Amino acid sequence: MNIEDLMNNPKFKIDVPTFLLDLKVNNLMNEYRSKAILKRQIHLLELQKGKTGQELENAVEKELEKLNNQFSEWLKQDLIDFVDDSDA
Repeated sequence: MNIEDLMNNPKFKIDVPTFLLDLKVNNLMNEYRSKAILKRQIHLLELQKGKTGQELENAVEKELEKLNNQFSEWLKQDLIDFVDDSDA
């Protein structure tokens, strides 16, 4: 279901399962793309520092882990803020 489907639907009936599945698929694809782009950027930055081989892979994995921890903290705080705003 997309925006055109909604606009051409005068009674505003939504196929909720299809909508949620489409939303999940889009979110997952965006996540995969973002991870690939981020990993490539970190890889290139580490290459610029002159790292090669296993040293490079370890540095990339360590940086990705650090970023995942940071993103998890942001997500946790955003979810708390969202729930707090919903209660008001």
